[in-house]
Amino acid sequence: MRIDLRARRASRFATLAAIALAIATLDGPAEAAMEASPSVPAAGACDTPQHHQFDFWLGDWQVFDAETHKLVAFDRVEKHAEGCIVQQNLTLLTDLWRRPGAKYRLSGIGVNRFDGEAWLQLWADNQWGAIAMRGSLDENGAMVFKSIIPSRNRDLKVVFEKHADGTVRNLEYVAPAGSGKWEKYGDLIYRPNR
Repeated sequence: MRIDLRARRASRFATLAAIALAIATLDGPAEAAMEASPSVPAAGACDTPQHHQFDFWLGDWQVFDAETHKLVAFDRVEKHAEGCIVQQNLTLLTDLWRRPGAKYRLSGIGVNRFDGEAWLQLWADNQWGAIAMRGSLDENGAMVFKSIIPSRNRDLKVVFEKHADGTVRNLEYVAPAGSGKWEKYGDLIYRPNR
């Protein structure tokens, strides 16, 4: 079963662009933030090893709960903008993470980009809001993101592990803001949607 999410992408991307602008202006004007940043590759120059670190997550995926082995979502992860942006489009098929009282199941979009030093991930969904995270590869080759600003007084950590069989494991952790006391709340297995 394939879900075509193109119709929703434009409005979601506009939402994420607004979030990115808001984050860029947290410490001052956007121009100052750009001047203070390390050198950014010229347009079309997103073909460095760093820009390919997250390529293992690209694909059209079926997402399974690691504990129950039940199919819980579909996720399409694609590169855009000359390979500079990794975009995620997630649609849940179950009530996993459905906010109480919400009319619809969780659906969201993530935009990821290597900014010259680390990866930046901006996530927005139809129920819980928006999250900004920074990440990098750990010593085992897993991509690890941590929230930049607490979301609802919580810090988030998301880990993407590439497995030899072509699957990707997504571990999700939450901690009271600033505590560093991580508690796992999600464990998903991504399998190619064939």
